[in-house]
Amino acid sequence: MSQTSRNPALFLFVALLALVLYRSVSGFFSPLPLQVDEAQYLGWSREPDLGYYSKPPMIAWALGLNRAACELAGLSALPWIEGCARLTQAFALGLAGLFAALSSWALFHHKQAAFAAVLLLITSPLFGFLSLFATTDAWLLMFWSVALWSFIRGIGVKLDASRATSADARADPGHWAYWMVCGAAVGLGLLSKYSMGVFVVSAVIVLLTLRRLFSWGPWLAAAVAFVVFLPNLLWNAAQGFPTLSHHLEISQVQSLTPTQWSGLSALRSLAEFLAAQLVLIGPFAVVSLLLWAPAYWCGQQTKDRAQLNLLWWFALPMLAIVLLQAGLSRAFANWAAPAYLALAILAGMHWTSPALTAKERRIGTRLLWLSVALGLVFSALMIHGLRYAYFDSAVPLVRAAEKLRGWKEAALWIQAKAKERDAVVVAEDRRLLANLSGYLGLKAYALDEQNRRNHHYSWFYHLSDQQLGKDQRILVVLVGQADTQKLVNRLQAAGFRDVAAAQASDEPAIGVGESGDKIQAFWAYR
Repeated sequence: MSQTSRNPALFLFVALLALVLYRSVSGFFSPLPLQVDEAQYLGWSREPDLGYYSKPPMIAWALGLNRAACELAGLSALPWIEGCARLTQAFALGLAGLFAALSSWALFHHKQAAFAAVLLLITSPLFGFLSLFATTDAWLLMFWSVALWSFIRGIGVKLDASRATSADARADPGHWAYWMVCGAAVGLGLLSKYSMGVFVVSAVIVLLTLRRLFSWGPWLAAAVAFVVFLPNLLWNAAQGFPTLSHHLEISQVQSLTPTQWSGLSALRSLAEFLAAQLVLIGPFAVVSLLLWAPAYWCGQQTKDRAQLNLLWWFALPMLAIVLLQAGLSRAFANWAAPAYLALAILAGMHWTSPALTAKERRIGTRLLWLSVALGLVFSALMIHGLRYAYFDSAVPLVRAAEKLRGWKEAALWIQAKAKERDAVVVAEDRRLLANLSGYLGLKAYALDEQNRRNHHYSWFYHLSDQQLGKDQRILVVLVGQADTQKLVNRLQAAGFRDVAAAQASDEPAIGVGESGDKIQAFWAYR
């Protein structure tokens, strides 16, 4: 009998590590092209900075390290670029699952609950999806899970406020190292995604309920978090706070008025958001928690109540904020992702608690394994199904795959055209600019005639801000189905001269995106 078969914990670790490795390397085999945001992040990674237009810098730093590792391994060529960009996402999420299990153990000292939490998370559709694409959420979840674990260790074992006095709080504030780790994790989480700030809200609520807010540990953590996050604040201040401008834009709250808000639209948005939440860690976990919550909040469970309350407080504020956002304007399903770290720990304990009867534990075990099976099926569909839909023309169109089509090819075509005549590239479409930057490292300038400056390239690489030579040839690239002569007239009105179509009649038209919009290019001077 092998050592892994005799040791369930070791077997579980090996199985989950194999899943993480499989997700990580799958990006190198028939990879889908980069999504627009992935291409943009990869472009950012070529110019390391303390911040970027729409996101803090962690994702760019991570992709920069990925590129460096691939260069060392000789995998820096264009065919490997997607796999390299997505290389470490699965590992970040694997660490998030591991620290969720450590948090469960720190709270309950119940091995089965810790196993259930890590199983539920790593095999979940949420982690399966985020493992396959270079997103900010993977790093947010990793740092959130580290912060949660160190926060739990920092406040110590006396979680029951009814038994703790203020003297206890002053005498046992937790080891300083845990609070420093918590602060560093919160700061790094803020450098990953600003929604890490909701962690602070949850932590303050917990500390107030435990009468621990004014012990020195949390303030040490706050100071460390501020120091770690300060460079991005300074960068934003120096650049005119572009990231704040972007977040206000995507929230759509700044343009909301009583005449624009519709109750029917709000209900539709809420329904779509809530339906999506059933998928994130699986319907069995979500429905089980919903059925258990009313009885719990009515006080029917007293054992480990303070520990369970802590987990609820690290889930409910995030859910409430995103639900409010969904009701006011819109919210994407992944915006509430950090709440599911605490909810997975809750579900794991709910299904495996020693206080359950044997029958209840059997039901909980079945629900756990059903969730795992469903998550693995979803992961397989994401890894293989989307690729099959993208590369096999006989398969019915899948919107998620069709949105990716053509952008990489268009970027390569534009690069070749620009090299023909040593031309500077100008484009107005963010998707095209992102792919030029991400795949090729090609610095193109943004055409923004209305001076909206509403994306990274128009903010930092606006054409009107550039000092181009008088005889510098320009390749202007537009996306859309408009009549060629109308586009020529538009470019001339924008100050371009000697405008001529750059695409010869014998070259095939390049279509991009799910609508198949044409790439139309023009030689010009300015």
